[in-house]
Amino acid sequence: MKPDTRSILRFVVAVCLAVSFAAPSLAQFTALASDAKEEPAETIEDSWRIKRIAGQPQQSTRELVVNARSEPRPTLRYRFLPDSFEYVDGNASLHYTKALGFLEQGPSKQKLMQYHQEQFQKAQEEGSEVWKPEVWLQIPPKELPLDEVKQYLSLTSFQPEIMREAARRNRFDADRHIRDVDNIIGVLLPEIQAMRELARTQSLRCRFAIAEDRIDDAIEIIGQQFAIARHLSQDDFLVCNLVGVAIAGIACNDLQYVVEHKDAPNLYWALSALPQPLVSLEHALAVERQFLFLQVKSLQDVSEEPRSAGYWRDFIDRIAPQIGVLGSEIGLQKYLDIENPEAMRTALIAFVVAGYPGAKDYLLNVEKMAPEQVEAYPIAQVVFLAMTRFQEYWRDEYFKWSYLPFSQTRVVLQANEMESRLQDDAKRYGLIALPTSKMLPAVQAAFKAQVRCEQKIALSRTVEAVRLFAAENDGALPETLADLTVPVPIEPFTGQPIEYKREGDKAIISGHPVSNLQYHIMVRIAKE
Repeated sequence: MKPDTRSILRFVVAVCLAVSFAAPSLAQFTALASDAKEEPAETIEDSWRIKRIAGQPQQSTRELVVNARSEPRPTLRYRFLPDSFEYVDGNASLHYTKALGFLEQGPSKQKLMQYHQEQFQKAQEEGSEVWKPEVWLQIPPKELPLDEVKQYLSLTSFQPEIMREAARRNRFDADRHIRDVDNIIGVLLPEIQAMRELARTQSLRCRFAIAEDRIDDAIEIIGQQFAIARHLSQDDFLVCNLVGVAIAGIACNDLQYVVEHKDAPNLYWALSALPQPLVSLEHALAVERQFLFLQVKSLQDVSEEPRSAGYWRDFIDRIAPQIGVLGSEIGLQKYLDIENPEAMRTALIAFVVAGYPGAKDYLLNVEKMAPEQVEAYPIAQVVFLAMTRFQEYWRDEYFKWSYLPFSQTRVVLQANEMESRLQDDAKRYGLIALPTSKMLPAVQAAFKAQVRCEQKIALSRTVEAVRLFAAENDGALPETLADLTVPVPIEPFTGQPIEYKREGDKAIISGHPVSNLQYHIMVRIAKE
């Protein structure tokens, strides 16, 4: 069976919540996926010192030696994204498709495939789990073999101008028309997964520019990465948003290498000008909120209006083909044979009969419907009415928190109190709860991924605020963030100022630990 959108979502959620600022190497991903190898207590991964202590959040620390730097003149000389007036009305999706599509034909594709095959074979012979160009994304720019990287990037030399044009477009529309799709849960998104590989090539371009002292070019590329993240937030599915979050993470990691460079301008205001949040979940959450009713469209017709048993027999015939891949989530996978619809119909009837006691209990004791009203309904109406009411209630219990700042909801989300309550209800009311209990918990993970992205940006803004203070105070570090001359970035998980501590000639800037992971950036001011 082909991978469906929901399966991809679960995969990306796991990866997005486990990665640090940079995307994981193949070796890291292998360990994440299989737990086959025991991780050492401390490792260095792309200039991050990773410390793992049993029972404590993983500590990821980045040490930066930066130059004090005042605001550029004019102040907004550097911007990662165009402002609303500078955007060009157009669809960025077409440009990204061009950037990816060139690889599907001609000599570029052949040479790239040959290069990857050769490097993979060489890595196997050497017993290495990482090969070029992947290995170049795990080392600082100053260590890159410039001639070899330049030759590799020449194979996609058509992309930079296309990416520049994409970043200027104000919208992203994949033209999915999801309201009209018969099987929304079966929509495949290969182009969205390919966007991550496009972003990794962009990351290599950025590092190459840094190595060649082309800092303005590197900043422009980081802006193009942020543009991809913003554009993917306009797509229909949470999985697209999460890929955008991952790409923003790649950009934030590359930004640390830019800031280390002796010619790096101060980017406090460039980071402040980014949309907040950079990756909005608003549209995808609106789709997700209606997901069950978009997949099983006939459920939209369920109401308290009394209908005959014949109507519900026809109803079951209508929803059988609409269930699609969702059937595997609710225990009907062995009946998903389009060549044998009668078997599916029989399974659905059995599902209805088995779900009736819990459905009746729910309508009487939760929805407070009159007993004579419930008793008058055909069995199928009781089951599908209870199923839709259960879905609508719990859907809104999850989604209502998306309208508040995460700092006001994090206790509820992190304690998994919502999921615990949902699962308790699912046990009590049985089969009517299956679609809801299988689909909703992923929403919490998406919230955390989004706010993790905002945390990374806030940490980078704090570094720039410290550089700005040092430029105005003869290279000195602020004693506290209250000494800064610009507003203190807010930690999005707590709603409080970012954690800051000065220790001698270094400042330690820390994010709030979430999902067993905490970031620290250790800053020293270089001696001019």
